[in-house]
Amino acid sequence: MFADRAVLAFALAIAGLSIFFVVYTIISLRPSDLQVASHYSAFGDTHFYRNKWYYLISFALFGIIFSVAHIGLMIKLRLLDMRPLAIAFGWLTIFLLAIAFVLTHSVLGIAFLS
Repeated sequence: MFADRAVLAFALAIAGLSIFFVVYTIISLRPSDLQVASHYSAFGDTHFYRNKWYYLISFALFGIIFSVAHIGLMIKLRLLDMRPLAIAFGWLTIFLLAIAFVLTHSVLGIAFLS
């Protein structure tokens, strides 16, 4: 793993981005006695579904599990001599982390409307 600098750089970048994502999510949470909007659906009578504020901690847990699994898969692909696929998987992981950040930012913005 340490011999291949490109895969190592992707693994470190993914770890750094996921740490940033988790810290941002945890800092953005505000404990409240009120229920916060956590789901949206265009189907049904109510469009916003509500939960307790600590439900949103699952977004941070998603970031941790996602990054650990994807770094592990990149390492496994590299060990199986599939270096180009491991690098492509690294790019895909960074792209998906960016999408997760945007979606989490939007959900937290809706959840904590004052």
